[in-house]
Amino acid sequence: MDQHKKKQSKRLDLQGIRALAIIVVLGFHFYPEYCPNGYLGVDQFFVLSGFLMCMLLKRAEKDSSCSLVTLFYSKRFKRILPLYLLIIFVSMICLYKYFPDTAIETNQESAKYALLFVSNRPKTDQEDYFQMLSIAVDIFTHTWSLSVEIQFYFLVPFLFLLSIRIPERFQYGYYGGIGLISFAYFFTSPTTVAFNSVFARIWQFLIGMVVYLLTLSKSTSSYQVLQNFEDEKKLLVDEESQEIDCSPERKLEDFIQPAAYLLLTVLIFITMFPTVLPAVIVRPLVTIGTGCLMLISDENLILSNSILTYIGDISYSLYLIHWPIYAYWKLTCEGDKLYLFAALISSVILAIITFETFEKWYLKLSSTNIGVIVVILCFLNITAIKKDDIMDRIYLMGKNVTSLDDVTNEMTVDDAIRLNTRWSVNDMKNLYAPSCTYEVAKSPLGWCRHTGLSESGKYKLAIIGNSWTANHAKLFYDECGYKAKSIMQGSARGCEAFYRSLNRESCRQNYTHFAERMENEKPDYAFVISRYVSIGAPFPKNVTTFDKDPIYQTMKEQMLRFVSTIKYKMYILDAFPSIDRWKVPQIGPMIKNGTDPVAIDNVLVPPQNTYFMARKRYAQLIKDCGKKCVLIDYVPEFYQEDTKTFRVFDKKGFSYFTTPSHLTPHGLEKIRHIWTDICRKL
Repeated sequence: MDQHKKKQSKRLDLQGIRALAIIVVLGFHFYPEYCPNGYLGVDQFFVLSGFLMCMLLKRAEKDSSCSLVTLFYSKRFKRILPLYLLIIFVSMICLYKYFPDTAIETNQESAKYALLFVSNRPKTDQEDYFQMLSIAVDIFTHTWSLSVEIQFYFLVPFLFLLSIRIPERFQYGYYGGIGLISFAYFFTSPTTVAFNSVFARIWQFLIGMVVYLLTLSKSTSSYQVLQNFEDEKKLLVDEESQEIDCSPERKLEDFIQPAAYLLLTVLIFITMFPTVLPAVIVRPLVTIGTGCLMLISDENLILSNSILTYIGDISYSLYLIHWPIYAYWKLTCEGDKLYLFAALISSVILAIITFETFEKWYLKLSSTNIGVIVVILCFLNITAIKKDDIMDRIYLMGKNVTSLDDVTNEMTVDDAIRLNTRWSVNDMKNLYAPSCTYEVAKSPLGWCRHTGLSESGKYKLAIIGNSWTANHAKLFYDECGYKAKSIMQGSARGCEAFYRSLNRESCRQNYTHFAERMENEKPDYAFVISRYVSIGAPFPKNVTTFDKDPIYQTMKEQMLRFVSTIKYKMYILDAFPSIDRWKVPQIGPMIKNGTDPVAIDNVLVPPQNTYFMARKRYAQLIKDCGKKCVLIDYVPEFYQEDTKTFRVFDKKGFSYFTTPSHLTPHGLEKIRHIWTDICRKL
């Protein structure tokens, strides 16, 4: 009996399955072109987790309900939280020290979600926008699966407690019914919901739970047969023993082992198949197949070998560690395959070190000590996430600042370095206009209406464009708000108002949506504020005039739609040259080192033909529009006639542009007088 219990204490084959799951997940993340179905490894993790949950709950089923729930949460959180919280904290430190500034703001937000185990939420416009620009990667995106699992923890003890109050013969039907409802929800939900929702994943956890119950039933039956055999062995003769060897149970055993190897082969083949397979088919197949394999793989020689079981042991560390390292490679290494391989190897080495040191150490601690560690790590994480807010509050203590940029005459180049970083880090946060009521919460992009306008305001105003519209919103409200009785604001991420930028589906939709909104609003004055994206493209082949230029004709068509809805005038921001956004963080250090400002100009704003073409198209647009259209030009504010360069920073090194290519608060202050003049003349 003792040997039997010892044998059941740890299933090495399950660690082998866990190892194969983490291997394909790594393949999917690091080499998706070769392992496009590796995401199925996470589905296997869910089945394994369900098995473990049921084992913990079953061991405590004789205890009181309160004790069962408390013991379950204590064991699971003891296993998960210390390492999870440590990785978040270390990731935040690395984020501030090594990652580009543009990655900080979006990851401060995603760290909050990871800390609360709600990373399986839909992505915000901010995250989509930064990732579209390839200037940020969510280093905590992989925590979505742990969020799903933790959320299921708040359901599973109560599902289990209800099940043990049902007659045993109905328990499989109980779990099966809940699983079918969950699977139906998974099957009928949109892809993102089916992927992220805990309710669309319950069936996978339940398969693992049912497998444990079946394994437990099989083990109990086997033990009873062995006990009867021991009681009666003195009465058996050799011939009877031979009959036992030929019994149906032995024949079944002879069938199970080859079946386990076959099933293992099929699962490996599917998860490592080099061509994308339909998820709606392979996800249920792999989930159910993994459950079946767990049922028959005990003592499987392949799954129980020492290499696979060790990979299974470090899988939790490896899963948490690998993604931030991959994210760093993606943001900084420009697709270098050698560095990608180095990132993979580094992930494995760090996972081994973490497992052998921190993970093994804390798993031996008492629950009280674990609790202390968790509290300390939670505090450190909150402090790390809020670091910038804390530093800003400390810095601004006793200071009186009223402008958008918080820049004072006493500031030095060191202040410029600090604020340039802060402006880039807080770029998306600075797009929010406090006066605007947004149609989509938690996003400064999209549509909103400004509130708190003067009662004496008499004009209906509309400001539309891409993210530059949101970038100008606070300044526009400051300068034009007193003239307005209403202000409608619409900004589409990465989409120009006059053209279907980059021919993206979202921009095609926004192109139509802009016209519809303007038709419904019928403003007195409209302002189109966009950073040029596609309208700087050269003429198509064999085209030399605007009347044959498809880009310009699309712009003109949209302009005529807009003008027909506007009572007085439409103001259009002219094209401004693109900056090399990755050089923005170098402005302050270069000024501090005495670099010639003209040399910095040439680094930040290299020669470009698209800028001139965009301005030509805008000039023609104004000509075809007539007196109803007015061009707004920022070029005179930044172009240095003596050096023939664009100066996008001041003499102390304060940048006028952020890394995501928006005007900084300092840049907005520089062009404020332009808007003061425009709004005064309305």
